[in-house]
Amino acid sequence: MPGAMMPPTPPAVLLAPPVGRALVLAPHADDESLGCGGAIALHRCQSDRVKVVIVTDGAAGDPKGYYVGRDYPVLRREESRRAGAILGVSDLEHWDYPDGKLAPTPELVERIGALLTIERPDILYRPSINEIHPDHWALGVAVEEALRRYIIPVRDWCYEIWATVHPSHILDITPVWDLKCEAISQYQSQLRYNDYLRMVTGLNAYRTIHLPSARYVEAFEAR
Repeated sequence: MPGAMMPPTPPAVLLAPPVGRALVLAPHADDESLGCGGAIALHRCQSDRVKVVIVTDGAAGDPKGYYVGRDYPVLRREESRRAGAILGVSDLEHWDYPDGKLAPTPELVERIGALLTIERPDILYRPSINEIHPDHWALGVAVEEALRRYIIPVRDWCYEIWATVHPSHILDITPVWDLKCEAISQYQSQLRYNDYLRMVTGLNAYRTIHLPSARYVEAFEAR
């Protein structure tokens, strides 16, 4: 039929991530492990440099006050360092924006642009602007504005946490699945509230619909 719409393109199937320097922007400590922990571990398996930046301080992550009397942001940092070590990441940076109040301000956009200019990553992992959590959305919007302003050539891949993406690439993370689970397990302050291991197992197992030979897959949307 003339003028008919084209069918959707299936996602590209990857058994390893693209080789090169990787930069991961995570709104909260744990998002890096949940969203792309498998990709991080696989990058390190092929000796790629990986830098992780956690943007908020995580202070709002204990609404029931289980950790009253403790420096909760410090606890979240300690968890992120343990998770990073399991995934093979030592280059971990915390920006400490207030948790739950992140906004795509000009200052955040400029800071992300400066980071990209300095780091010159080959691939960027970050939240999608279709994420439902306000902090996730704000970071996604700020990244897109930074990339528009600074015109830095980089593979820009959105991972999924609170909302799924329309996948352009799927990555078989079966060989490093145990590492991803172990990294997530370091976030006991968050697992006390949500069974993230069960949730991410379901999500990453479901994504094998595109690759039935795999047990677990991470999906990404290239922007």
